[in-house]
Amino acid sequence: MSPSMSRTLQFGLVAVVAAVVSALILPSPSVSQELAFNHVVHEGTTCSVCHSGVERFQQAGFPSAAVCENCHATGPASIAQADWEALLTQGSAFWRPVTDMPDHVMFSHRRHVVLAELDCSSCHASIGQRATPPPRAPILLDMDTCLTCHQNEGASEDCSGCHR
Repeated sequence: MSPSMSRTLQFGLVAVVAAVVSALILPSPSVSQELAFNHVVHEGTTCSVCHSGVERFQQAGFPSAAVCENCHATGPASIAQADWEALLTQGSAFWRPVTDMPDHVMFSHRRHVVLAELDCSSCHASIGQRATPPPRAPILLDMDTCLTCHQNEGASEDCSGCHR
């Protein structure tokens, strides 16, 4: 192998390693919401009122416009009318998720919240005390975090339970 080919392979290997390391270490990209949703003023409401999928499905989901309208006949004074109308028009598509599981991971909110009776803060930290939406997931949900929780809770650590 020629010296230039060897240097090219070494450079390529370093680039691949750097990409993998940065993907594992760097935080996920920041997400911004159109509305600065205030969880604190909704603190008396359980998470499942707005995130109704949490008790029945794998994903908790975002509230539809109808859910907001159940409590708010008009937009709250703190929200611009244009933003309120956009929320009502777009419904749950208005919100951008900050927590994202890889496609090969099967996570069921129902299994964790209803069957295991875990509190939402187990994975979502103190989001209920936030006056503004977080720019990224409050807790890094990676395999180490999940395995630590499974070990602490005495839950199964069988790979096929979470990985497809």
